[in-house]
Order: sequence, then C-alpha cells, then structure tokens
Amino acid sequence: MSIKFSQILSSILLSTLLPFSNAIAADDAAEFAIRWNPRDGGPKTGTEVIQQLQLPPTDDTEQYKVSYFSVAAPVDLPSGYSVIARQRTKGKKTQLTIKYRGATPLPDTFVDTWQCPLGVDAKIKYEVDIAFLPNAEVKKAYSLSCSIKTKEDIAFPSELNAKPVGCESKMLRYESDDIKIEEWTFYPDEEKLIEVSKSARDNKHDLDEFNTNVASRLILSGINPLISSKSAASIDCVK
Repeated sequence: MSIKFSQILSSILLSTLLPFSNAIAADDAAEFAIRWNPRDGGPKTGTEVIQQLQLPPTDDTEQYKVSYFSVAAPVDLPSGYSVIARQRTKGKKTQLTIKYRGATPLPDTFVDTWQCPLGVDAKIKYEVDIAFLPNAEVKKAYSLSCSIKTKEDIAFPSELNAKPVGCESKMLRYESDDIKIEEWTFYPDEEKLIEVSKSARDNKHDLDEFNTNVASRLILSGINPLISSKSAASIDCVK
C-alpha cells in the first residue's frame, strides 16, 4: 500500500511541480509539512507521532501562546499574496513574524528592494512551503518572511496598524532528530491540529525522503491530511 502511494505521488509531482524563477530555484530552502485534525484519525499527540515515525524519544519540548494579526500590506505586494502577522510568546519572551505567502514566486524586483518592517535586526527567510494534501497531492507556496525575537513583551510597529484576528491558540512543539512536531489547540472550542515538518531543500531527493519517512507512514496510520495552513486554521478556529 505504501509503495502504491509513493508511485502515485511521484507521478503527480512530475506533472504538477511549479516552474521556478531566479528568486526560488531547485535546491533552495524548503519546508515540507503535513498536518491533520487528530479527531479524524491517526496519532493524537506529539508523543504518538514520535512512536509512529520511530523517532528517538525526546524531552525537547516548548510551549507557546500564538496570536495572529491583520497588518498593512506593502503597496507593491503582488496580487494573490496573503500577509500573515504572528506573535508567539513563551513567558516574557516574544517572537514577531511577518510573512508574505502566495502560489507563485515573488518578483525579484520586490524581493531585492523589500525592507522588513520589523527593523534591521530581523531575520529574513525566503523559502518554498511544500504541503502534503489528501489524495496524494502536493501543494507549493512561496513565502518571504522576517522575524525578531526578544526577551520582553513587544508589539508590532505602530505603522503596521496591527489588529488581533482569529482565536487564541497554544502550541506545544517537539523536536526529534531533524523533525518538528507541533500540537496546536485553538480556543475557546479546544479544536486540535497536529503538524509534522522538516526543513530541507527543494529537490526530488528531499521530497521523496519526507514522503517515505514521514508522510506515507502518517497516512497509513490513519490521518486525513488537511488542506488549510496552520495560520489559516488559527484565524478560522478550524471551523
């Protein structure tokens, strides 16, 4: 059954991989991910995921409170790109992130001239997000983001006019080997989402490896992969 899934997936990938621009090309940074609601089947906790994937047991966990905001978009942001603004807190430690995400690569002219609104000390990342979906489908999204971490409570710059959206959520993260596992809980309904991801490169070798070692095993365990991203789920409260 897993062999059949891999064969189907490989054939779909050959026909659906998006063309690359100069900004994002083969072998560039990528994050592979698969996510599901545990009430629909499969592992229900990060610990169960670790057991299912036969990863080394770990005590490397962190718990965060996560909130999303609406913020002003750059005037030259191409059509079809969404703006994601996230605040992640752990005690007094705070991380602010702004991400632009769309189905096609951003123009080089935008990437080369863009300045992160969080300041010059922010960490900038440009990568391909590759999600494993139902029916052996794989979807790519291109994202440009920047983030800043502090040891104190900070807010988005006032010029962004940030306003809270969606529901409060909490996230428990496990890390084992090079795999990240996140348990999300959305309030007030206490809906759940689990995401398993890995940072790699955008090439067939790394995609096949994630499929074999992670996605196929989780699908065989009974999960029903979700279509929406975790940011969309946070804003929509998984409804």
